[in-house]
Amino acid sequence: MWNGITFDSWYERFSRFAGDLYPGRYTAEYVRELVEMARRVRALAGEKSSTIVAHNYQYPELQEVAETVGDSLGLSQYVARQATPRVDFCGVLFMGETAKTIVGDRSRVYMPDRPGCSLVASIDQSRLDNWTSHHPDGVIISYVNTDAATKARSHYVCTSRNAPQVMAHAAREFPGRRILFLPDKYLGAFAISQSGVDPDRVDLYDGACHVHMKIGETALEEALDRHPDAELLIHPECGCASSCLAKTVVAGPAHGKAYYLSTEQMLWHARNSPSREFVVATEMGMVYRLRKDVPEKTFHPISMLAVCEYMKMNTLEKLLDSLERDRVEILVDGEIQRRAHAAIRRMLEIE
Repeated sequence: MWNGITFDSWYERFSRFAGDLYPGRYTAEYVRELVEMARRVRALAGEKSSTIVAHNYQYPELQEVAETVGDSLGLSQYVARQATPRVDFCGVLFMGETAKTIVGDRSRVYMPDRPGCSLVASIDQSRLDNWTSHHPDGVIISYVNTDAATKARSHYVCTSRNAPQVMAHAAREFPGRRILFLPDKYLGAFAISQSGVDPDRVDLYDGACHVHMKIGETALEEALDRHPDAELLIHPECGCASSCLAKTVVAGPAHGKAYYLSTEQMLWHARNSPSREFVVATEMGMVYRLRKDVPEKTFHPISMLAVCEYMKMNTLEKLLDSLERDRVEILVDGEIQRRAHAAIRRMLEIE
């Protein structure tokens, strides 16, 4: 055994918790290769004093080799509390930028690759210019799933967990001012419905996560048909969230088992719920984490299409290469970093 990384433990875990999620991936031969690479990764991380973190949507082997697993902002807050001079962040590019924005010059931030994000790609800065020209005193709230330049233009940043609270706070702090929520229209609609803010005050940017859009409006009803005793754990980015929320409000008894939760809230809810079975409406990497951390309960992916190819651009092979050759360092312009950090700080003060 080397630092808890063994073939037997990894092969059993991946077969049990990820075999149906990634069919054919975790053969005995490949798991042996992963174990050898993981041992080298851990050794190099020790030599270079690196903190390795992985997002919930990463491949299981990256979740296993990381020091901690979580959502994008939570991971950035975690590395900010560490004293290591290096961070290896397994996620998509905006997450590395957020981590660098928070840690500043204290740590160098690296990633296995430079994966994009469909939400970030949907943001057109000229459209923001046009909106601000028409609403010069308007308030911009950007989801944490945005690039550093967009965060720097924002009054507030929010997470899927606190979007309604941030929207309500902004409406109170700036009475009568127009609000732009971007880029995720589904999360924005959810935030409006939960915050009590007048919908006529809010403009929703027309962006969406392509993975969550795949989870169509009928997916959860179909999941209930397949698993009638299960609770539904729904990420607010999902394309089905607005329609499912409406159905929950009108009190259809089956939809009373639907919960709208961030990824970290999903984990807390699953641990504490009396239910034994759950359908998980988000990227299937979260299903692996739930199964591993709450093994006494059953978790089903909402759809086998719920896979983010950007998240899956990161691999253990690339992480090892980055540690060996110091590849893919994340840098953020100093002024953008300062302004983006201010928007993040304002959000944290609300919490």
